[in-house]
Amino acid sequence: MPLTKMQIQPGIFKDDTVYSQEGKYVDANKIRFLKGRAEKLGGWAKLDTDTIASGVVRTLLPFRGQVASNKRYIGIGTHSHLYLYDDGAGSYIDITPGSSYSAGAQHTTVSSGAFTFAGIWTMDTFGEDLICVNKIGGKLYKLDLSAYQGDASTNAAAVTAASGSSIPSSANGVIVNQQSRQVILYGAHDGTNDAPMRVAFSDLETDNDFTATLDNFAGAVELQGGNLLLGAVRTKGNILLFSDTTVFSMTFVGQPDVYAFQTLSENTGLVGPNAVVEHNGTAYWMGDDGFYAYRGQVQSIPCTVERHVFDNLTKQQKMKCFAALNVKFNEVWWFYPTGSTDASDDITNYVIYNYLENTWSVGTLARGAWAPVGIYDNPLASSLAASSSVIFKHESGTDDDGSAMECTLTSGDIDLPPDGEQMMYISDFIPDFNDQVGNVTVTLKFRDHPNGTQRTEETITSATGTTHQTIRARGRQVSMVVSSNATSSFWRMGDHRFNMQPDGLRNT
Repeated sequence: MPLTKMQIQPGIFKDDTVYSQEGKYVDANKIRFLKGRAEKLGGWAKLDTDTIASGVVRTLLPFRGQVASNKRYIGIGTHSHLYLYDDGAGSYIDITPGSSYSAGAQHTTVSSGAFTFAGIWTMDTFGEDLICVNKIGGKLYKLDLSAYQGDASTNAAAVTAASGSSIPSSANGVIVNQQSRQVILYGAHDGTNDAPMRVAFSDLETDNDFTATLDNFAGAVELQGGNLLLGAVRTKGNILLFSDTTVFSMTFVGQPDVYAFQTLSENTGLVGPNAVVEHNGTAYWMGDDGFYAYRGQVQSIPCTVERHVFDNLTKQQKMKCFAALNVKFNEVWWFYPTGSTDASDDITNYVIYNYLENTWSVGTLARGAWAPVGIYDNPLASSLAASSSVIFKHESGTDDDGSAMECTLTSGDIDLPPDGEQMMYISDFIPDFNDQVGNVTVTLKFRDHPNGTQRTEETITSATGTTHQTIRARGRQVSMVVSSNATSSFWRMGDHRFNMQPDGLRNT
């Protein structure tokens, strides 16, 4: 018979039976899809040998100072502390606020029906200063970078109100309108009670005056739609605010209203404070039951692994979910916790969406937070540890910080012609890898019926430059598992070919 080409659709498909996903990939780890082909992910390496002393990192914000030769910094929020990475010093400096500070919890807990959410910082910059809220129901803090330059022992401090004005005593998060230079607090305390759906905004050019007067731009609005405001992101022309159920737009309009608010979508809220990113005017986020985008209107993103993700998401710890932008490869990643114990499950898995090619991939990787390319030339991500955590430069080489990075790609069962009626004998394998470095293992697994037991019949080692390998395998349905686990390895899938011959009819 002529050679049979294995042409497989790009992307991972996990939300149907294995047999129904013929001609598709059904599982992966450390694999992306780019220009219609599967390839091994880029690797990562430590940004610095220094470590972050205490707490699980939940937020990263690189920023650049306007003093001291335009130095680079990273604001780092762990569940218990606040750190500053000083690029010039090459160290992680503890800038945790003093007596007014109340540390957050490592995990979300439930007691008597009340939630104590995992401690997650939200951060932004106000000028060159780092401004942040330390958790849901936390205070507003600021690191004065000019003071830090003068004294490396300077800590972040609670922002104090200007004379004759006020600041909400607590909030769920913070974002800055960089055009009008206003600090926006969402879930902002109203002076008497917690107000989880209240948005408060400062006067222009200030971070410490939230008291509305006839001649300033401060104010507050109580929104309707959900139980608490969780997150925010800037897009072109407005700011999106997310509650647990609803998406709002917030647009600066000047006096007298200052901001116009609009409900954009209901039942499409945000799963956690850092589960949204923006790129080129489009916001992408993870909700409680799906993935969404805003491009002038809210749209559900069709997802071929949706059930896989949300069936395995640890619901109690969903606040830890975060989004990660990887623009070089046109990707948004979401990291999420899985496990069998709601009380302490942490990030174990990721899902990747290529927003130009509309493909999805999945895998496992323990990370606590992410920062996209911008101030640094590589995306940054933190390890997941309660102490001695590190920050990695992603898309750096092909290894796991100097060690081999194992990756795997699994196809669905492919009927051997004609339509799986005949047993087929496979005698030859002609590999088709591009940019291959190092050995790649191709494992052929067979079964005789859709629900039959799968068996491994051939494990092939394809070295760089291999053109042909003789094999012996027999069955009706074949699945390919392509993998590598060596330092400096890389490969990109092509269309492998097999020599197949009829080998008898099956018993039905």
